[in-house]
Amino acid sequence: MWYDYYNIFGFYQRVIILNIPDRLTDYFVDYKRGKFSISEKNFPYSRILAYIAFFAFLLRLVISVSYLNSYDTEWNIMWGVQLGDGFFSAYSHVNALDYPPLYLYPLYIVGKCVKNAGIGGYAPLRMLAIKFFPCLADSLTCVVLYTLASKKNKLLGLTAASLWAVNPAVIFNCACWGQTDCVMMFMAAMLMLALDQKHVTAAGVLWAAMCSTKLQGLYLTPVVGMEVLTICFGNLNPKDFSISKIKKSAVVRFIRFVCAASLTLALVYLPFMIGSGFSDYQPELGFIEKFLKPVTVYSDGVAKYPYCTLNADNIYMLSGLNGVNDELKFLSVISYSGLSGILLVLSVCAVVALYLFGKKKSHWLAGFMLMECIFMLTCRQHERYQIITLILLAGAFIRLTDKRILTLFSLNSVVIFFNQFRVLSAVREKSNWWGYYKYTDGTAEWIVKRGSFASFNSLLNTALFVASMVFVLRYFFDDRSDEPVLLRLNDHFNDSKDI
Repeated sequence: MWYDYYNIFGFYQRVIILNIPDRLTDYFVDYKRGKFSISEKNFPYSRILAYIAFFAFLLRLVISVSYLNSYDTEWNIMWGVQLGDGFFSAYSHVNALDYPPLYLYPLYIVGKCVKNAGIGGYAPLRMLAIKFFPCLADSLTCVVLYTLASKKNKLLGLTAASLWAVNPAVIFNCACWGQTDCVMMFMAAMLMLALDQKHVTAAGVLWAAMCSTKLQGLYLTPVVGMEVLTICFGNLNPKDFSISKIKKSAVVRFIRFVCAASLTLALVYLPFMIGSGFSDYQPELGFIEKFLKPVTVYSDGVAKYPYCTLNADNIYMLSGLNGVNDELKFLSVISYSGLSGILLVLSVCAVVALYLFGKKKSHWLAGFMLMECIFMLTCRQHERYQIITLILLAGAFIRLTDKRILTLFSLNSVVIFFNQFRVLSAVREKSNWWGYYKYTDGTAEWIVKRGSFASFNSLLNTALFVASMVFVLRYFFDDRSDEPVLLRLNDHFNDSKDI
């Protein structure tokens, strides 16, 4: 008797409440024994991925309307509104515009929405307008990660998508802060996926689009260039490479990449360059100067914050140089700006060395190494600029399935989250959000001691940087990179003694 009721309830739960066909649930649940079983063949991977991406998007939207933040977001909203006064002439009249052209299209839509009093005049909807595209792009990154892993292991793909969906660093970046870093990461993920699948034409389009969206997209150029050369011409090691071995098809393939990138850049930039050059704004400037404004936005953006570090928890923060002009002399010999330039060149040379002499290949790890070196070793970095390393680590974990990469991904996520959280939360204290509560004046112990938090986070980040560089270099140059580093050091010293 009780068994019949149990069976009826099971059918009701499966078919009516969950709206799942009875024949499909037979692959998952054995109701007679109460056991949960999974069938690899019939598991609905695509449906679960859709749920993960949708729930990630919904979570980000809920946070975005609940977390009111004017820092940086109001600048972007202002740009969106001013774009309505002349879209393609934006670089002649939009106040302090320092974004490349491609992201101006979403900002134009934001400006149109905010001009509606029902949206712009209501703070939660105002937040939704400016944070919508970053939240959408970050949610779609889950799909890209699954796509990367799907041919290898779909369960691994769902795991990667789930980890990204709940990652605190990216959620805080797009849903709380409303920054565009997550848009760049989504494009970087698609670019690296295209390189993974050896689609050079798509890679050219995506590289140009990424660089046209955010200045930091340019940082990946050395890795993209070396990877495309490897795809087109094979192993670049001087011992194996020979110009005489180059085939015509390889040259054509490389030209396709160059043409795709060039054409995309032209389609993005030329309308704004022409619009700026022929605009009636700033008549004191010549045609050429106004024509080149969409391009010079890159150098203008770099020159805007001439500090050793601006809240970025790197070696300069650890040295107490936050907000210090980078023209300060290092050891009375060279300016920090000059030192930063040298370290940048050395970082790029290291990437080239990986491709020329490395025993293994991974553009994900090469990209991670470069972006990590740039953030930790060069000046004029902000608290958010390290976040792109997360998508590169996620891709490296999927492709190499090394649990040490998962550890690096997790620890870097925590460090990057706290770097962002410390900065934005301290700024929000000025908004008097706590004024509603009469029993406090807004003084918080962690705000008073935030310098100590910055030093601790910088120290942890530096330790992670050293550990990650050891891991990356061992992967590329150590034949026994799977073994623990202490064991390898012990073997190395023992071998040296024998000699």
